[in-house]
Amino acid sequence: MLVSARIPTDSAIHDLSVVHHAGSSLIACADERGGVWTWSPSTGEWLARPLPYAHAGDPVVAEFPDAENSIDMVAALSVDGKLLLAAGGDEQEPAFWDLGTGELLWRTPLNGAYLADVLALDGAFVTAQQYSEEVRLWSPDGADTVLGEVGELSCLGGARVGDRRLILAGGSGAEVWDAATLTHIATFDPDEGRVWAVTACALAERTAIVAATEKGDLYAWDLGAGRDEPLYEPVAASQGSLETVAVMTVDGRPRVVTAGQDSLRLWDAAEGFEAGHAPTRGHDITAMESAVVDGRQALVTAGHDGVLRIWDESDLAAR
Repeated sequence: MLVSARIPTDSAIHDLSVVHHAGSSLIACADERGGVWTWSPSTGEWLARPLPYAHAGDPVVAEFPDAENSIDMVAALSVDGKLLLAAGGDEQEPAFWDLGTGELLWRTPLNGAYLADVLALDGAFVTAQQYSEEVRLWSPDGADTVLGEVGELSCLGGARVGDRRLILAGGSGAEVWDAATLTHIATFDPDEGRVWAVTACALAERTAIVAATEKGDLYAWDLGAGRDEPLYEPVAASQGSLETVAVMTVDGRPRVVTAGQDSLRLWDAAEGFEAGHAPTRGHDITAMESAVVDGRQALVTAGHDGVLRIWDESDLAAR
């Protein structure tokens, strides 16, 4: 396992995004003070990324010259040699910056449609905005496409399953789009509770849509089957809400990873049984992402301790 030094602000890390840029991996992070940092796994260096306030030119905020960004969520892209960031928060609409220069490239209107989640996917950004009920795909130049209006939104997910790339959104249910055609494929509804995290993975000849709920339950559905046919009964994965979920291949099988206060818990993606755990005492995970980090598949976690951890398969093997 690779562990970062504590973020220089000595604060919790609220969100992370892994990006391959200029020949190596970087991890963009939002700290609890609304600031943005990047950390390099290859050098161990933290770098502050000061960003101009997204709405500084808006007449509505002219009387507040000291207003600052309130960033809770981040997604990073590397496009044509530029390191780009889409970000916002529970009290800020999404905007888009060049992290290299700090330039604000575009912003959404100051209208209260705050960010619910954001992700980077195949050279574009996807946003879910509170109150607007819309999932949008954004190109790096700021052009956008509405994928759909799906009700109140909580989270986004992206997954590559074979040759297919999926965009997922969670709220009252789990929504699925084909990223290549931007067509809506399916909706899946849990028995109770809102979907607070969602992802997907390949299972033999099936595609599993995996959702974690505010009730602490883990659901899995077969994308090719009916919406009322889960792969197995909901798994009570936590006594509290589940706010983050990922998939890693461990011991040759896809495992769904959930985060508790003191451990990562691994679940067999095909059958739902608990397949292992890894202690995380003191880390208190706030965000995690399965990604390729400097050429190897890894699970990246961030926590209230202000530290990033990079877990490989051996760190998560059954114990």
